[in-house]
Amino acid sequence: MSIQVRPIRRWLLVAGLFLSACTSTTLVNMWTDPDAPSQPLNNVLVVTLRKNSTARRLWEDGFVKSLRDHGVSATPSYALFPDAAPDTAALMGAVRQKGFDAVLVAHELSASTETRYVPGYLSAEPVTFVSPWTGHYYTYFSRAYAPGYVEADRVVRYESELWETGENGRVVWSGTTESINLSSTAQVNHEIADIIVPALVRSGVTHAH
Repeated sequence: MSIQVRPIRRWLLVAGLFLSACTSTTLVNMWTDPDAPSQPLNNVLVVTLRKNSTARRLWEDGFVKSLRDHGVSATPSYALFPDAAPDTAALMGAVRQKGFDAVLVAHELSASTETRYVPGYLSAEPVTFVSPWTGHYYTYFSRAYAPGYVEADRVVRYESELWETGENGRVVWSGTTESINLSSTAQVNHEIADIIVPALVRSGVTHAH
């Protein structure tokens, strides 16, 4: 029996490692101001509210790259404020000095752990052996049961808001994403940027020059 069970256990281990490394990010909520400026915003300052400076730079780089790939001029806030994300006064000063017409602010909303049960299953594996009496090869199928287990998923929600910096200075677009089983800051940043920025561009609020 051990001959049949070992390959199954190895497969389950590899599959488990693969699944635990995967992430899933979805846009669960989106809002666009119906009275947003008719002229698309196209010079964006990207600000991510992260205490860790490395994480902040990775996130801002991801958003900036995605915006630029869509033809929108974008600047990471760390290029102007390398030590920490700017406060409101510093941000307003940078907007006036550099002429940004929009500010994209991203921050974490909440994090939780959700559990789910993965049911077990029965499989059949072919086993071939040689009879010591006849020298012939014989094949039979041996059944092996993989038991069910409980898996924990870490769910993190992020919010991104696009502020227009004109006289009104208000939020004109916002989106909430939900990410499951984050494996690295760089990976989740890549997923969020690839989901948020295309949705933002499709809304018409921001666009290329």
